[in-house]
Amino acid sequence: MKQFVIIGLGQFGRHTAKTLYGSGAEVIAIDKNESRVERVKDEVGQAICADATDIDVLRTIGVAKADTAVVALGEVDLEASIMACMALNDLGVSRIVVRSATELHGRILSRIGATRVIFPEKQMGEQLALSILASGVMEQTTLSTGQTVAHIRPRRDLVGKTLKESNITERYRLAIIAVQKLSKSIDDRGEEQEEWTTMSVPSPDTVIENDDLLVVVGSQSQIGYISRKD
Repeated sequence: MKQFVIIGLGQFGRHTAKTLYGSGAEVIAIDKNESRVERVKDEVGQAICADATDIDVLRTIGVAKADTAVVALGEVDLEASIMACMALNDLGVSRIVVRSATELHGRILSRIGATRVIFPEKQMGEQLALSILASGVMEQTTLSTGQTVAHIRPRRDLVGKTLKESNITERYRLAIIAVQKLSKSIDDRGEEQEEWTTMSVPSPDTVIENDDLLVVVGSQSQIGYISRKD
């Protein structure tokens, strides 16, 4: 079982810890704020009130055995996040993911051992802006490779064509990994019911229908080009 250490239990750190633990990982959550530790203690394997900038404290906790450490300290804790990153690097933790507030802070973190620097507020803002601009994009996630996975409503001129006829993969350089289809039925009370079914491996002969959602992988610009704008 993989072991993760989460340092900083604000909203971002707490949700990261809960999600990892809920996925079956072993999670040690650390914060020097006792009330934050108390709130998360039933949601992770271990919740410890400690100063994560102290390498001796981290060594005693057993942080050196972790596969990944996430430093999720906020904007007011820039110095603490740098010190925690240095301590984790000195302990030999192979993967250190650190939340950063600014580009400068991120560059410093990279130079002292962070293997990945994330800017959650920036990324959330960018994704919100893109989803507003491309109204046909219902949901999207940016991968570490730079590509995007998106659920889109297809452009109207694609409706009625098969996947083969639309030639989305070659023409637009997008991979279609699933098609979600909406089916409607009438229940015993005469009321219309809607249900989504997912074709995880759509065939070339699958017809794109008006209510379909296509799950595609590709560049943001290409996804925006084939998504419905109305």
